[in-house]
Amino acid sequence: MGTTLSLLLHAVWAIPGVLIIRCLRPWRTIRLGTFSYSRIGHFVADVGHQWSARRQRSVHTIDLYWLPTTTCNTFWETMVRRNFPVHAWVHPLYRWNRIIPGGAVHDRPSSTTGSRDIHGLLEKGSNTLPFLPEEDERGKAWLRQQGWRDGEPFVCLLVRDSAFLKADTLNDRRDWNYHSYRDSDIDAYVPAVEWLAEQDVWVLRMGKIAAKPIPIRHPRVVDYAFHPDRSDFLDIWLFAHCRLCISTGCGPDMVSDVYRRPLLLVNFLPLKYMFSWSQATHIPKTLIWKRTGLPLTWREHICHSYLETEQYDRAGIKMIDLTPEELRASFQETWQRLEGSLVETDADRLRNRRFWDILRSYCDFEDLHGWIHPESRAGSVWLRSQGEAFLS
Repeated sequence: MGTTLSLLLHAVWAIPGVLIIRCLRPWRTIRLGTFSYSRIGHFVADVGHQWSARRQRSVHTIDLYWLPTTTCNTFWETMVRRNFPVHAWVHPLYRWNRIIPGGAVHDRPSSTTGSRDIHGLLEKGSNTLPFLPEEDERGKAWLRQQGWRDGEPFVCLLVRDSAFLKADTLNDRRDWNYHSYRDSDIDAYVPAVEWLAEQDVWVLRMGKIAAKPIPIRHPRVVDYAFHPDRSDFLDIWLFAHCRLCISTGCGPDMVSDVYRRPLLLVNFLPLKYMFSWSQATHIPKTLIWKRTGLPLTWREHICHSYLETEQYDRAGIKMIDLTPEELRASFQETWQRLEGSLVETDADRLRNRRFWDILRSYCDFEDLHGWIHPESRAGSVWLRSQGEAFLS
Protein backbone atom coordinates (compact mmCIF):
# COMPACT_ATOMS: atom_id res chain seq x y z
CA MET A 1 0.00 0.00 0.00
CA GLY A 2 2.82 2.38 0.90
CA THR A 3 4.57 1.76 -2.40
CA THR A 4 1.38 2.45 -4.37
CA LEU A 5 0.70 5.63 -2.40
CA SER A 6 4.26 6.84 -2.99
CA LEU A 7 3.90 6.17 -6.71
CA LEU A 8 0.67 8.19 -6.86
CA LEU A 9 2.18 11.08 -4.89
CA HIS A 10 5.10 11.27 -7.32
CA ALA A 11 2.75 11.18 -10.31
CA VAL A 12 2.22 14.96 -10.20
CA TRP A 13 5.77 15.56 -11.43
CA ALA A 14 6.89 12.13 -12.72
CA ILE A 15 4.23 11.85 -15.45
CA PRO A 16 5.13 15.25 -16.94
CA GLY A 17 8.79 14.27 -16.56
CA VAL A 18 8.26 11.09 -18.57
CA LEU A 19 6.45 13.04 -21.30
CA ILE A 20 9.30 15.57 -21.49
CA ILE A 21 11.84 12.72 -21.76
CA ARG A 22 9.87 11.28 -24.68
CA CYS A 23 9.62 14.67 -26.38
CA LEU A 24 13.43 15.03 -26.17
CA ARG A 25 14.01 11.77 -28.02
CA PRO A 26 14.78 13.34 -31.44
CA TRP A 27 17.79 15.04 -29.81
CA ARG A 28 18.62 12.88 -26.80
CA THR A 29 17.47 9.42 -25.77
CA ILE A 30 17.24 9.26 -21.99
CA ARG A 31 17.10 5.72 -20.60
CA LEU A 32 16.05 4.86 -17.06
CA GLY A 33 17.12 1.75 -15.18
CA THR A 34 18.79 0.04 -12.25
CA PHE A 35 21.07 -2.94 -11.60
CA SER A 36 20.47 -6.48 -10.29
CA TYR A 37 21.25 -5.39 -6.75
CA SER A 38 20.05 -8.31 -4.59
CA ARG A 39 22.78 -10.88 -5.47
CA ILE A 40 26.43 -9.86 -5.54
CA GLY A 41 27.35 -11.84 -8.65
CA HIS A 42 24.69 -10.19 -10.81
CA PHE A 43 25.19 -6.79 -9.16
CA VAL A 44 28.92 -6.76 -9.92
CA ALA A 45 28.62 -8.27 -13.39
CA ASP A 46 25.85 -5.95 -14.54
CA VAL A 47 27.72 -2.88 -13.29
CA GLY A 48 31.02 -4.05 -14.78
CA HIS A 49 29.48 -4.76 -18.16
CA GLN A 50 27.68 -1.41 -18.31
CA TRP A 51 30.85 0.41 -17.25
CA SER A 52 32.86 -1.31 -19.99
CA ALA A 53 30.14 -0.66 -22.58
CA ARG A 54 29.75 3.04 -21.84
CA ARG A 55 32.19 4.11 -24.58
CA GLN A 56 30.21 2.17 -27.17
CA ARG A 57 27.05 4.04 -26.24
CA SER A 58 25.83 6.71 -28.62
CA VAL A 59 26.68 10.30 -27.59
CA HIS A 60 22.99 11.01 -28.01
CA THR A 61 22.05 8.49 -25.27
CA ILE A 62 21.96 9.38 -21.58
CA ASP A 63 21.52 6.61 -18.99
CA LEU A 64 20.14 7.45 -15.54
CA TYR A 65 19.88 4.96 -12.68
CA TRP A 66 18.25 4.37 -9.32
CA LEU A 67 19.11 2.03 -6.47
CA PRO A 68 17.11 1.01 -3.41
CA THR A 69 18.18 1.93 0.11
CA THR A 70 19.41 -1.63 0.74
CA THR A 71 21.62 -3.66 -1.61
CA CYS A 72 23.65 -6.84 -1.17
CA ASN A 73 26.96 -4.99 -0.68
CA THR A 74 27.24 -1.48 0.70
CA PHE A 75 30.75 -0.82 -0.61
CA TRP A 76 29.96 -1.90 -4.16
CA GLU A 77 26.91 0.32 -3.93
CA THR A 78 29.23 3.19 -2.96
CA MET A 79 31.42 2.44 -5.99
CA VAL A 80 28.36 2.47 -8.25
CA ARG A 81 26.97 5.71 -6.85
CA ARG A 82 30.20 7.61 -7.35
CA ASN A 83 30.78 6.35 -10.90
CA PHE A 84 27.25 6.29 -12.34
CA PRO A 85 24.47 8.92 -12.34
CA VAL A 86 22.39 7.27 -9.59
CA HIS A 87 19.55 9.39 -8.16
CA ALA A 88 16.48 8.59 -6.06
CA TRP A 89 14.23 10.71 -8.31
CA VAL A 90 14.94 8.37 -11.24
CA HIS A 91 12.85 5.61 -9.63
CA PRO A 92 9.43 7.33 -10.01
CA LEU A 93 10.31 8.27 -13.59
CA TYR A 94 11.37 4.68 -14.25
CA ARG A 95 8.13 3.26 -12.85
CA TRP A 96 5.81 5.71 -14.64
CA ASN A 97 7.70 5.22 -17.91
CA ARG A 98 6.86 1.52 -17.62
CA ILE A 99 3.22 2.22 -16.78
CA ILE A 100 2.57 4.69 -19.61
CA PRO A 101 2.51 2.80 -22.94
CA GLY A 102 5.24 3.48 -25.50
CA GLY A 103 8.25 3.83 -23.19
CA ALA A 104 10.27 0.72 -24.10
CA VAL A 105 13.03 2.74 -25.80
CA HIS A 106 13.60 4.64 -22.54
CA ASP A 107 13.92 1.47 -20.42
CA ARG A 108 17.51 0.52 -19.55
CA PRO A 109 17.53 -3.23 -18.69
CA SER A 110 20.01 -4.32 -16.04
CA SER A 111 21.15 -7.30 -18.12
CA THR A 112 20.00 -9.09 -21.24
CA THR A 113 22.58 -11.92 -21.10
CA GLY A 114 22.11 -13.38 -17.62
CA SER A 115 25.26 -11.50 -16.55
CA ARG A 116 27.35 -13.45 -19.08
CA ASP A 117 29.84 -11.28 -20.98
CA ILE A 118 29.08 -12.80 -24.37
CA HIS A 119 30.27 -9.65 -26.17
CA GLY A 120 33.69 -9.57 -24.49
CA LEU A 121 33.06 -6.12 -23.02
CA LEU A 122 35.31 -6.64 -20.00
CA GLU A 123 38.34 -7.67 -22.02
CA LYS A 124 37.82 -4.99 -24.67
CA GLY A 125 37.29 -2.25 -22.06
CA SER A 126 40.42 -0.44 -20.90
CA ASN A 127 39.59 -0.42 -17.18
CA THR A 128 36.90 -0.92 -14.60
CA LEU A 129 35.53 1.04 -11.65
CA PRO A 130 38.56 2.59 -9.90
CA PHE A 131 39.36 2.38 -6.21
CA LEU A 132 40.48 5.53 -4.41
CA PRO A 133 44.13 5.63 -3.28
CA GLU A 134 43.06 5.57 0.35
CA GLU A 135 40.95 2.47 -0.32
CA ASP A 136 43.91 0.66 -1.85
CA GLU A 137 46.00 1.57 1.17
CA ARG A 138 43.23 0.40 3.50
CA GLY A 139 43.13 -3.01 1.80
CA LYS A 140 46.92 -3.40 1.90
CA ALA A 141 47.01 -2.32 5.54
CA TRP A 142 44.62 -5.13 6.46
CA LEU A 143 46.75 -7.67 4.59
CA ARG A 144 49.86 -6.41 6.39
CA GLN A 145 48.11 -6.99 9.70
CA GLN A 146 47.81 -10.67 8.75
CA GLY A 147 51.58 -10.86 8.11
CA TRP A 148 51.51 -10.22 4.36
CA ARG A 149 54.29 -8.15 2.81
CA ASP A 150 53.89 -5.82 -0.14
CA GLY A 151 54.27 -7.65 -3.44
CA GLU A 152 53.55 -11.14 -2.11
CA PRO A 153 50.87 -12.96 -4.14
CA PHE A 154 47.57 -13.85 -2.55
CA VAL A 155 44.76 -16.07 -3.77
CA CYS A 156 41.07 -15.85 -2.92
CA LEU A 157 39.39 -19.23 -2.36
CA LEU A 158 35.59 -19.35 -2.40
CA VAL A 159 33.88 -22.67 -1.73
CA ARG A 160 30.10 -22.61 -1.94
CA ASP A 161 28.01 -24.25 0.76
CA SER A 162 24.39 -23.83 1.83
CA ALA A 163 24.99 -21.46 4.75
CA PHE A 164 24.88 -18.12 2.91
CA LEU A 165 21.68 -18.56 0.93
CA LYS A 166 19.89 -19.94 3.98
CA ALA A 167 20.59 -16.57 5.64
CA ASP A 168 19.70 -14.51 2.54
CA THR A 169 17.19 -11.74 3.30
CA LEU A 170 17.15 -9.79 0.03
CA ASN A 171 15.50 -12.47 -2.10
CA ASP A 172 12.00 -13.86 -1.87
CA ARG A 173 13.05 -17.45 -2.36
CA ARG A 174 13.61 -19.31 0.91
CA ASP A 175 14.30 -22.88 -0.26
CA TRP A 176 17.64 -22.96 -2.06
CA ASN A 177 18.08 -26.76 -1.97
CA TYR A 178 17.55 -26.86 -5.73
CA HIS A 179 21.06 -25.35 -5.99
CA SER A 180 22.74 -27.86 -3.67
CA TYR A 181 24.49 -29.50 -6.65
CA ARG A 182 26.87 -26.53 -6.53
CA ASP A 183 27.94 -27.10 -2.90
CA SER A 184 31.15 -28.80 -1.78
CA ASP A 185 33.05 -29.47 1.45
CA ILE A 186 35.88 -27.12 2.44
CA ASP A 187 37.73 -30.03 4.10
CA ALA A 188 38.56 -31.53 0.70
CA TYR A 189 40.51 -28.41 -0.26
CA VAL A 190 43.06 -28.63 2.57
CA PRO A 191 45.87 -30.46 0.66
CA ALA A 192 45.53 -28.06 -2.29
CA VAL A 193 45.57 -25.00 -0.02
CA GLU A 194 48.61 -26.33 1.83
CA TRP A 195 50.42 -26.81 -1.49
CA LEU A 196 49.75 -23.21 -2.48
CA ALA A 197 50.86 -21.91 0.91
CA GLU A 198 54.14 -23.83 0.56
CA GLN A 199 54.74 -21.94 -2.70
CA ASP A 200 54.84 -18.72 -0.62
CA VAL A 201 51.32 -17.83 -1.74
CA TRP A 202 48.83 -16.37 0.71
CA VAL A 203 45.44 -18.10 0.62
CA LEU A 204 42.37 -16.20 1.84
CA ARG A 205 39.35 -18.44 2.36
CA MET A 206 36.52 -16.09 1.40
CA GLY A 207 32.81 -15.98 2.18
CA LYS A 208 30.29 -13.72 3.84
CA ILE A 209 28.67 -16.61 5.69
CA ALA A 210 30.15 -20.12 5.68
CA ALA A 211 29.09 -23.40 7.24
CA LYS A 212 32.40 -24.16 8.98
CA PRO A 213 36.03 -22.98 9.21
CA ILE A 214 38.73 -24.45 7.03
CA PRO A 215 40.57 -27.05 9.16
CA ILE A 216 44.10 -25.83 8.61
CA ARG A 217 46.65 -23.84 10.59
CA HIS A 218 49.27 -22.21 8.41
CA PRO A 219 50.75 -18.70 8.70
CA ARG A 220 49.83 -17.93 5.07
CA VAL A 221 46.25 -19.21 5.25
CA VAL A 222 43.63 -16.75 6.51
CA ASP A 223 40.08 -17.92 7.13
CA TYR A 224 38.63 -14.54 6.18
CA ALA A 225 35.06 -15.91 6.20
CA PHE A 226 35.35 -16.20 10.00
CA HIS A 227 37.60 -13.17 10.55
CA PRO A 228 36.25 -10.41 12.83
CA ASP A 229 37.37 -7.78 10.29
CA ARG A 230 35.28 -9.20 7.45
CA SER A 231 33.49 -6.32 5.71
CA ASP A 232 31.70 -5.37 2.52
CA PHE A 233 34.75 -3.31 1.58
CA LEU A 234 37.24 -6.18 1.95
CA ASP A 235 34.82 -8.55 0.19
CA ILE A 236 35.23 -6.41 -2.91
CA TRP A 237 38.82 -5.18 -2.59
CA LEU A 238 40.38 -8.60 -1.99
CA PHE A 239 38.64 -10.27 -4.93
CA ALA A 240 39.57 -7.31 -7.14
CA HIS A 241 43.30 -7.50 -6.30
CA CYS A 242 44.08 -11.21 -5.89
CA ARG A 243 46.60 -12.97 -8.12
CA LEU A 244 44.09 -15.76 -8.69
CA CYS A 245 40.48 -16.41 -7.74
CA ILE A 246 39.66 -20.06 -7.03
CA SER A 247 35.93 -20.65 -6.81
CA THR A 248 33.19 -23.19 -7.19
CA GLY A 249 31.17 -20.58 -9.11
CA CYS A 250 29.01 -18.69 -6.65
CA GLY A 251 28.73 -14.95 -7.24
CA PRO A 252 31.50 -13.03 -5.46
CA ASP A 253 33.99 -14.48 -7.95
CA MET A 254 32.43 -12.06 -10.45
CA VAL A 255 34.39 -9.29 -8.72
CA SER A 256 37.62 -11.00 -9.80
CA ASP A 257 36.14 -11.53 -13.24
CA VAL A 258 35.18 -7.88 -13.68
CA TYR A 259 38.65 -6.80 -12.53
CA ARG A 260 40.21 -9.28 -14.97
CA ARG A 261 41.79 -11.56 -12.38
CA PRO A 262 42.50 -15.14 -13.55
CA LEU A 263 39.98 -17.75 -12.41
CA LEU A 264 40.07 -21.41 -11.47
CA LEU A 265 36.57 -22.89 -11.26
CA VAL A 266 36.46 -26.29 -9.55
CA ASN A 267 33.51 -28.61 -8.86
CA PHE A 268 31.85 -26.36 -11.43
CA LEU A 269 28.50 -27.38 -12.90
CA PRO A 270 27.12 -27.32 -15.46
CA LEU A 271 30.35 -27.15 -17.43
CA LYS A 272 28.44 -25.97 -20.50
CA TYR A 273 28.04 -22.61 -18.70
CA MET A 274 31.79 -22.06 -18.34
CA PHE A 275 33.28 -18.55 -18.12
CA SER A 276 34.25 -18.49 -21.78
CA TRP A 277 34.89 -14.72 -21.81
CA SER A 278 37.63 -14.89 -19.15
CA GLN A 279 41.08 -16.25 -18.41
CA ALA A 280 39.53 -19.22 -16.65
CA THR A 281 40.29 -22.89 -16.08
CA HIS A 282 37.33 -25.19 -15.38
CA ILE A 283 37.16 -28.61 -13.70
CA PRO A 284 33.65 -29.98 -13.04
CA LYS A 285 32.36 -32.49 -10.56
CA THR A 286 32.44 -36.05 -11.85
CA LEU A 287 29.14 -37.08 -13.41
CA ILE A 288 28.32 -40.82 -13.44
CA TRP A 289 25.42 -42.72 -14.94
CA LYS A 290 23.78 -44.50 -12.00
CA ARG A 291 22.61 -47.41 -14.15
CA THR A 292 25.97 -48.28 -15.71
CA GLY A 293 28.53 -46.59 -13.47
CA LEU A 294 30.12 -45.03 -16.55
CA PRO A 295 31.19 -41.36 -16.61
CA LEU A 296 29.36 -38.95 -18.91
CA THR A 297 31.09 -37.91 -22.11
CA TRP A 298 31.49 -34.23 -22.93
CA ARG A 299 28.54 -34.40 -25.31
CA GLU A 300 26.45 -35.94 -22.53
CA HIS A 301 27.58 -33.18 -20.14
CA ILE A 302 26.28 -30.64 -22.64
CA CYS A 303 22.94 -32.40 -23.17
CA HIS A 304 22.41 -32.76 -19.40
CA SER A 305 23.36 -29.24 -18.30
CA TYR A 306 20.82 -28.96 -15.52
CA LEU A 307 20.40 -26.05 -13.13
CA GLU A 308 18.54 -27.93 -10.40
CA THR A 309 19.73 -30.80 -8.24
CA GLU A 310 16.59 -32.87 -8.73
CA GLN A 311 17.02 -32.77 -12.51
CA TYR A 312 20.31 -34.67 -12.27
CA ASP A 313 18.66 -37.24 -10.01
CA ARG A 314 15.70 -37.70 -12.35
CA ALA A 315 18.08 -38.17 -15.28
CA GLY A 316 19.88 -40.95 -13.39
CA ILE A 317 23.09 -38.97 -12.94
CA LYS A 318 25.23 -39.16 -9.81
CA MET A 319 27.43 -36.19 -8.92
CA ILE A 320 30.78 -36.83 -7.23
CA ASP A 321 32.91 -34.01 -5.82
CA LEU A 322 36.52 -33.73 -6.91
CA THR A 323 38.85 -35.61 -4.61
CA PRO A 324 41.53 -33.81 -2.55
CA GLU A 325 44.10 -35.18 -5.00
CA GLU A 326 42.19 -33.86 -8.02
CA LEU A 327 41.78 -30.46 -6.38
CA ARG A 328 45.47 -30.28 -5.60
CA ALA A 329 46.35 -31.17 -9.21
CA SER A 330 44.04 -28.42 -10.50
CA PHE A 331 45.59 -25.85 -8.13
CA GLN A 332 49.09 -26.89 -9.22
CA GLU A 333 48.30 -26.76 -12.92
CA THR A 334 46.67 -23.32 -12.74
CA TRP A 335 49.35 -21.76 -10.56
CA GLN A 336 52.16 -23.16 -12.71
CA ARG A 337 50.39 -21.83 -15.80
CA LEU A 338 50.26 -18.36 -14.25
CA GLU A 339 53.92 -18.57 -13.26
CA GLY A 340 54.93 -19.73 -16.74
CA SER A 341 56.37 -23.04 -15.52
CA LEU A 342 53.66 -25.39 -16.80
CA VAL A 343 54.80 -27.87 -19.42
CA GLU A 344 51.88 -28.54 -21.77
CA THR A 345 52.11 -31.08 -24.56
CA ASP A 346 50.79 -30.95 -28.11
CA ALA A 347 48.31 -33.64 -27.07
CA ASP A 348 47.03 -31.35 -24.28
CA ARG A 349 46.49 -28.51 -26.73
CA LEU A 350 44.76 -30.84 -29.19
CA ARG A 351 42.37 -32.07 -26.50
CA ASN A 352 41.50 -28.49 -25.59
CA ARG A 353 40.73 -27.65 -29.23
CA ARG A 354 38.57 -30.76 -29.50
CA PHE A 355 36.77 -29.76 -26.30
CA TRP A 356 35.85 -26.38 -27.85
CA ASP A 357 34.98 -27.87 -31.23
CA ILE A 358 32.38 -30.12 -29.62
CA LEU A 359 30.89 -27.26 -27.60
CA ARG A 360 30.70 -25.07 -30.72
CA SER A 361 28.72 -27.74 -32.53
CA TYR A 362 25.63 -27.15 -30.36
CA CYS A 363 22.92 -24.78 -31.53
CA ASP A 364 22.85 -22.57 -28.41
CA PHE A 365 26.60 -21.95 -28.40
CA GLU A 366 26.37 -18.33 -29.55
CA ASP A 367 23.75 -17.53 -26.91
CA LEU A 368 26.13 -18.57 -24.12
CA HIS A 369 29.59 -18.03 -25.59
CA GLY A 370 29.66 -15.14 -28.03
CA TRP A 371 33.22 -13.88 -27.50
CA ILE A 372 35.81 -16.48 -26.43
CA HIS A 373 38.87 -15.59 -24.36
CA PRO A 374 41.95 -17.42 -25.71
CA GLU A 375 42.80 -18.56 -22.16
CA SER A 376 39.42 -20.06 -21.30
CA ARG A 377 39.74 -23.84 -21.05
CA ALA A 378 39.00 -27.10 -19.31
CA GLY A 379 41.89 -28.16 -17.07
CA SER A 380 44.55 -30.03 -19.02
CA VAL A 381 45.25 -32.56 -16.27
CA TRP A 382 41.53 -33.20 -15.87
CA LEU A 383 40.94 -33.58 -19.61
CA ARG A 384 43.87 -35.98 -19.80
CA SER A 385 42.42 -38.08 -16.97
CA GLN A 386 39.04 -38.46 -18.74
CA GLY A 387 40.48 -40.61 -21.51
CA GLU A 388 39.83 -40.55 -25.24
CA ALA A 389 36.19 -41.59 -24.91
CA PHE A 390 35.28 -38.33 -23.16
CA LEU A 391 35.82 -36.28 -26.33
CA SER A 392 34.43 -38.81 -28.78
